Amino acid sequence: MDLFFALSKIFTLLIFPLPIIILIGIFISLFIVRSFRNKLLSIIPVLCLWFFSSYPASQFFISNLEEEFPPINIDSLPKVDAIVVLGGMINPISKYNKPELLSSADRLIDTVILFKNKKAEIVIFSGGSGIFLQQDKKEAFFAKEILINLGIPESKILLESESRNTIENALYTTKILKEKQAQKIILVTSAFHMKRASMSFEKQNLKVYPFPCDYRTLREDLNWDTLVPSVGALETSTIAIKEWIGLMVYSLSGYL
Repeated sequence: MDLFFALSKIFTLLIFPLPIIILIGIFISLFIVRSFRNKLLSIIPVLCLWFFSSYPASQFFISNLEEEFPPINIDSLPKVDAIVVLGGMINPISKYNKPELLSSADRLIDTVILFKNKKAEIVIFSGGSGIFLQQDKKEAFFAKEILINLGIPESKILLESESRNTIENALYTTKILKEKQAQKIILVTSAFHMKRASMSFEKQNLKVYPFPCDYRTLREDLNWDTLVPSVGALETSTIAIKEWIGLMVYSLSGYL
């Protein structure tokens, strides 16, 4: 059984699309492309793909975003005017007409836990459609159905369904908060996203208590699975790079 397990791990290199494409790219660059210059030009993109799809690289990028926001004990949070949870955990274009949760589902679960711990009387879900050229699928309406099914009364849920990005989350949610004369919020979003999100809301003169979740930083164990190219690691690298760019753009635009 140990031999079977070892072989199953090794042969994933020859079965899964990402590692096999990288191996084929390296083989072509080294043994088929003739001139040294062309070898170099062809192998660099392949090695870059391997780099960003490796766990050591992806963990470096994501951990630097998350380390500023370690997990928070719920008991340490005060009671506030509203719990604000940002969208990004529901697939709005699923073929089937039912809410499908994505990897950031912790945002919804932790919101329910906060509400049941009586940290606020209302929950505001902020999220419209971030899909370019398809603005009719509003994430907030799917989220409301899930929150109700998880035990939050419909009367305690407010929806902000027009925002398409973080700054719009802050701007449009603040309008709802002002109508409710609310000033203090617990903000729920992924740890990698918390810096940009909390600064965007604080820019609106709100008192923000961050409640980060959806951590993607792993233990620093070096093993076979961390070295083999992985779509999971590539996704993490992509998320982290997008967030670093977002921080830079928001800072230059005066949103933070």
